[in-house]
Amino acid sequence: MPLAIPHALIDNSAHACAGMTTMIESRTPSHVAYALIALSIPTAFPMLVAVIMAYVYRARTDDALLYAHYTWQIRTFWINLLLAIIGLGLTLLLVGYLILFLNQLYLLYRLVVGWYRLSQERYPVEW
Repeated sequence: MPLAIPHALIDNSAHACAGMTTMIESRTPSHVAYALIALSIPTAFPMLVAVIMAYVYRARTDDALLYAHYTWQIRTFWINLLLAIIGLGLTLLLVGYLILFLNQLYLLYRLVVGWYRLSQERYPVEW
């Protein structure tokens, strides 16, 4: 008669590892979007790709953490665009250059905070 082993004692590490791989892979698009935002500091085109990715993947995710990070990336894009337009419009008054510089610092702040908190599997801060 074969010995019956309770299911709780069976090592399901292969299944657990497969679940972790899926969880890590599902975070990859968000990491890619943060990388594109980082590349957009000298040029704007990668940020456009990042915001499109964020809109697409935010619609597909069921994970509240990822949803929050995609929303953070989308807000980063729109805030950056608004400040860039204001800054460019005010460059004739010279205050625009200060606004453009502060916009880049704010972009860098949102990038670092968002990407760090994603790597820690934490929600981004409120603003």
